[in-house]
Amino acid sequence: AQAIWHKLRRPVVLTPQASWQAAPAMALPDEAEMEEVFKLFDQEGSGIKVKEIGTVMRSLGIAASETLLREFQTEAAASHTTHVTFSEFVSYAKRCQASDAGKRVDIGKEMQGMKLGILRFFDKLSPNQIRDSPPEDVKISDLKHLLAAIGEKMTEEELDEMAKNIRANCRTSDGRVNFEDFIKLMMV
Repeated sequence: AQAIWHKLRRPVVLTPQASWQAAPAMALPDEAEMEEVFKLFDQEGSGIKVKEIGTVMRSLGIAASETLLREFQTEAAASHTTHVTFSEFVSYAKRCQASDAGKRVDIGKEMQGMKLGILRFFDKLSPNQIRDSPPEDVKISDLKHLLAAIGEKMTEEELDEMAKNIRANCRTSDGRVNFEDFIKLMMV
């Protein structure tokens, strides 16, 4: 289940105050590892191409938003260069970590938003129907469809394994799963 949650978002932790929050930002790889990966892309010894900043970061497991990557590219272009040195790259990586560390995600709210989206899009329920009589469950097939299409795509085998885990560990009925049970399963 943890690997499946990773496909959705970063892992989560339950705080003593019982609110869902994103886990702390991942630590940056050490500089030696960063330099090793950087050199794989720096074939000529002149730095990496500006357009490769995101690729190298992702290779190191550093998540940078498209907005932040564009900001880095704009800064590099302003210095009238087409390449970024290792020290500049490390600076960008540290900024990504600092940017990521300041973000907290209310997972409970995000998951409820996902549930509402499923009920509106797949079950074709109106906002009034959802508000007046909110269903406690969603179709397992709808979850599989959604998870196959968003974020890091899940393979058919992963989706089948998830459905099997849902059926084994959650309250299910007629191909539907209790959404609260599904959330608890994803948090394990």
